[in-house]
Amino acid sequence: MIFKNLTQKINRYAALATGDFEKIFKDFKVPSLPDIVTKIMTMIRDPEASINEIAALLGYDPGLASQILQMVNSAYLSLSRPVNSLNQAVNILGLKQIESLVVSYGITRIIKDPHKEGFDLAAFWTDSLFRALFARKLVPTEKKEEVFLAALLQDIALPVLLTNWYDVYQKAYLRRGQGKRRLNEVEKETLSWHHAQAGAWLAQKWRLSETIICAVGLHISPPQTFQNLPLKDEVFEIVAFSSSIPSVLEEEPSWEDWFSFTEAGLFAEKAALSALNSAREQLLDTARGFGLKVREPIPPPHR
Repeated sequence: MIFKNLTQKINRYAALATGDFEKIFKDFKVPSLPDIVTKIMTMIRDPEASINEIAALLGYDPGLASQILQMVNSAYLSLSRPVNSLNQAVNILGLKQIESLVVSYGITRIIKDPHKEGFDLAAFWTDSLFRALFARKLVPTEKKEEVFLAALLQDIALPVLLTNWYDVYQKAYLRRGQGKRRLNEVEKETLSWHHAQAGAWLAQKWRLSETIICAVGLHISPPQTFQNLPLKDEVFEIVAFSSSIPSVLEEEPSWEDWFSFTEAGLFAEKAALSALNSAREQLLDTARGFGLKVREPIPPPHR
C-alpha cells in the first residue's frame, strides 16, 4: 500500500513537471535514441533476460561496446581493477548502472551542436557532467545512477530546442540574462513553459524512469520547494542543488544560489564542498570516458 501511494505521488509530480507538451510540441521532432540503446533498455527491463544475453547485445555495436568499457574504466566509477570484457562489466556493475551508462552514451550521441550564438557545446557538457558527478557524490549507493542521469540531463532541452525548434525558442533564449533574470523566468513569460518542463517531456519520450522525469522537471526549484514538498525524495533535492552550480561560462560566478541549499539545512556545507572537489577532480577523465569535449571546471567557492 505504501509503495502504491509513493508511485502515485511520483506519477502526479511527473505529470506536473511535463505539462501538455504533446499539444505544445505537436510539430516538434523528438531526437530518437539509437536503436541499439532502446533494445538494450528493453532487455535490461525484461526479468527473463540473462547477463550473457545483455552482454552479447552490448557487443553488437562495437562503438557502444568500446565506449561502455571506457566509461567503466574511467574515474567515473574508480574501480579497483580494470574491466576487460562486457560480461565482466555487467556482472560487476549490475543492470541499473549498465542501463545508466547505455542511456548516457545514447543521449550524448544524439545531441548535436546547434551552432547558435551564445551556446557552447563544450561548456554545456562541462556544466552537465560536473553537476552530475557532484550529485552522484551526495546520494546513497542505491540511487547513484538515477541521480547521475537526472543531473546529467537536467538542461538537455536547451540544445534540442535550439537545434529543432529555434524559430520559436529563440524569442526566449535571446532574452536570457537581461536584467540578471533567470532563463526559466524569461521562458515562462515568453512561452508559458520553461526548459525544465521540456526536458522532463523529453525524458518521458525516451522512456526514462518517473523519478528522473520528475527530477529534471523540478531542477530549477529553490530550496523552499523541497521543504514544502509532500513527496520527500532526495533525488529531486540533489538534482536541484547541482543545478545551482554556476556555469563555466560565467565570468564572475555567483555561488549564492548554491549556498542557499546549505543555509536552508538541506545539505551539510562541508560534505557538499567535498563533493564539489571530488567532482572537479573526476571531470576530465570521466569526460574522456564518455567521449565528450569539455572545459576546465570552475573552482569551488571560498568564504
